[in-house]
Amino acid sequence: MAYESFRPEILAKELMTNRNRDCVFKDLCYKGPILGEITKKGDVLHIAGVGRPTVRDYTPGEDITLENKTSYNQDLYITQAKYVNVEVDRVDGKQAQGEVFNIEIQEAKRALAQTLDEYIAGFHDQAAVSLENASCTSATILSTLAEAEQVLLESEVPFEEEKFLVISPAVYTKLVLGKIMFQQANKEVFGKGFKGSYLNFNVYVSNSIKKTGDVYHCMAFSRQAIALAEQIPASMIERYKPEKTFADAFKVLHLYGGTVIRPGELVKVDLTTADETEI
Repeated sequence: MAYESFRPEILAKELMTNRNRDCVFKDLCYKGPILGEITKKGDVLHIAGVGRPTVRDYTPGEDITLENKTSYNQDLYITQAKYVNVEVDRVDGKQAQGEVFNIEIQEAKRALAQTLDEYIAGFHDQAAVSLENASCTSATILSTLAEAEQVLLESEVPFEEEKFLVISPAVYTKLVLGKIMFQQANKEVFGKGFKGSYLNFNVYVSNSIKKTGDVYHCMAFSRQAIALAEQIPASMIERYKPEKTFADAFKVLHLYGGTVIRPGELVKVDLTTADETEI
C-alpha cells in the first residue's frame, strides 16, 4: 500500500477497529446508548437510561410524583486527548513505504490502546466496595474472589449477566498454582487477555492493573459499571513530510473519556501476593 493511499478516513478506521486485540478493558465497558458527538477534549456526552426509576406507593385520590427525566441521564466528559507523531525515514527509495507505514500504524494502535487500558484501570478507586487480601496465595485467593462475586450479586447484578474479573499476571499465577479449572471459550471472541470463566466471571489478565507498593488493585465488575466513549476523528489525522528530513510522517489524536455509572457494580479487589512457602 503506497503512502498516498493512507487517507485520513481509512487510517482512522484502521486505528479504531479490532481494538479488543490490543486493549483488555475497552470491550468490557458500557458503550451505549451514549448521546452526542466527540470532536474535541471537553465535549460532554449523555448516557441515557442508566438509572432505575423510583417505585413509589400509590394512594387513590392523591397526586402521583413525576420523576424528572434528567435523573435517568448521566454526563460523560471527554477528558483525555492523546496523540502519536511518527516519522518513517526513507532509507531506501526502493523500500515499500506502505509496508513500513503499516507496521508503524499497528504500533501506534497498540500504544494508544495500552494508554486507554491504563486509564480505565484507574477507575478502581471509584468502586463502592473494596475487598482486601494481604496474603494472597493459591489457598486464600478463592475465598476473596467468591466474596467479590457475592458483592455483585447482592448489588442486583443478575446471576446470568456477564461479570468480569481483571487481574494482574502475578495474581493469575496464584490461580494457576491453585489448579483452578477454567471453563474455556473462544479466545478470539472474548479478546486479548481472556483466560476463561471461573465463579461466573470472565477472567482477564492485564498489565494495566494499577499497583500501590505491593498491592494489586484488581477489579470485578459488570458491563454496566463503567462507561466509555472514544473517537479518533478523521480530521485529527494528518500525513505530512517533515522539513529537513527524508521522511514521511503521520500524527493522530485519540479522544476519549469514561465514568463509573454504577459504583455498586464495581468491586476493587486489593491483593498482595505472598510467598507460597510462608503460608
